[in-house]
Amino acid sequence: MKKIFMSPLFMPIAFVLLWGAFMAGVYYLYPNDILSITEEGGIIEDITHFGYVVLIAVLLVLCDNFQDRIKTWAMLLFLSMCALLREQGIQHHLSKTDTTPFKSRFFLNPNNPLSEKIIFGLVLLIVAGAVIYLAVKYSKHLVRSFFQFNPVTWSIAVLCTVGVCAKWVDRFPSNWRKAHNGVSLPEQTYAICQLLEESSEMFLPYIAVGALYQFKLQKQGWNA
Repeated sequence: MKKIFMSPLFMPIAFVLLWGAFMAGVYYLYPNDILSITEEGGIIEDITHFGYVVLIAVLLVLCDNFQDRIKTWAMLLFLSMCALLREQGIQHHLSKTDTTPFKSRFFLNPNNPLSEKIIFGLVLLIVAGAVIYLAVKYSKHLVRSFFQFNPVTWSIAVLCTVGVCAKWVDRFPSNWRKAHNGVSLPEQTYAICQLLEESSEMFLPYIAVGALYQFKLQKQGWNA
């Protein structure tokens, strides 16, 4: 089993199979009520929250596997906690004057307090700084090891690809309205877009957990 798990193709194939099975199951069981699965408090949200709790727990357990605990490990833990808080909707309860303080319209709105703009701007800079630091530090290694068929790198590639695609699908309905003079997507199409986005995001923490376990096996000297 470890040999299969440590194959670079494991995560891409596992994700496609599990994601496809989940999508097919939801569409088959709830063909006319897809939005109830994707809405706040639905089953997808619960599975996602549980995944980030597991991810944080795994990071805590694997702390000793990171040589750079102060920076790399701490930043990964910090970003995982931020992702969990975001999934729980904390951004909707921070500002007294707006729905969320982490969008450009919040900083451009003159009705929002300057103090909130400064505080939440600093938060965004810290999060962005952590992401940029990790990207700069490991980008060369990730590119090189990807072509060396490193399973951890391939899992990270799946993680990033799924995340980017989920964000694109998230923006698709609003971009469609802008491109079609305010005409919204048909209800069923919109529901499928919501399912695509939410189900993709649901798998993100689990992909990260898989990559961390592959990393642990590599540190123990396991070779596929």
